[in-house]
Amino acid sequence: MRTYICAATAALMAISPANAACWMADHADAARVRDLQTFLMVETLRCSAIGFNISRQYNAFVRGNRGAIVQANDTLKAFFIKSSGPVYGQSAYDHFTTRLANTYGASPTDASSCDSARSVAEEATLMDNDSEGLMMIADRQGLDPALPGGLCGRNMMAARER
Repeated sequence: MRTYICAATAALMAISPANAACWMADHADAARVRDLQTFLMVETLRCSAIGFNISRQYNAFVRGNRGAIVQANDTLKAFFIKSSGPVYGQSAYDHFTTRLANTYGASPTDASSCDSARSVAEEATLMDNDSEGLMMIADRQGLDPALPGGLCGRNMMAARER
């Protein structure tokens, strides 16, 4: 019994944000692209639930930026596998992406927010796999995903300033 409890505790610690490695700039950039995609996906689902269909714009965004989205996801998965190990890396990635989606799930949804999301999706479609353009849109929308472990170097500098 004790062996199972220790194994379960070790598994939880491996995917716990408190034990996460710090994020290099390319990992943080990938998280911002993924956050934009997640934001638009959740908005599309929420808008559909109130009868405001923006799925055409969302799908065009995904098709037009598939390469940038896949690259961002691959970068994130590699980060989590490296920081959490091959056994728990996928779970850590899944936990991170679920947390991104949950961030947007409780926001109010109305015609105005749906129209705004439609505009964002249309603009993002024009980026044509340009990750920097997608990050610019994410920044302008105020999308700032929580990065467990923080950016590399930033935590050390903050500690020195105290």
